[in-house]
Amino acid sequence: MLKDNIKKARLDAGLTQIEVAEKLGVAQAQYARWENGGRNPKDETVKKLAEIFGVTFDKLQGRNNGLDDIVDLLRKVELTDEQKLEIYFLIKKYLGSVK
Repeated sequence: MLKDNIKKARLDAGLTQIEVAEKLGVAQAQYARWENGGRNPKDETVKKLAEIFGVTFDKLQGRNNGLDDIVDLLRKVELTDEQKLEIYFLIKKYLGSVK
């Protein structure tokens, strides 16, 4: 659900409701309504939230095919070019074996 995805993304980003509300230029009470499901934000607001949280619009909307989680994990780690190449070849090898 959108409300759960928004809350999780905010917590993962280490932000408070007040901080997010300030970044959006809305009252904290308005933002809280979005998190508790009392109201749904407009798509334009969801796009802004995605930018603030560093996630995709689709992930907040619950249209996550799992790839976002993989990319998020990789972005959290400082990989060397050698490690990136190794991961690339592992994925390519794995996908080559999937029929």
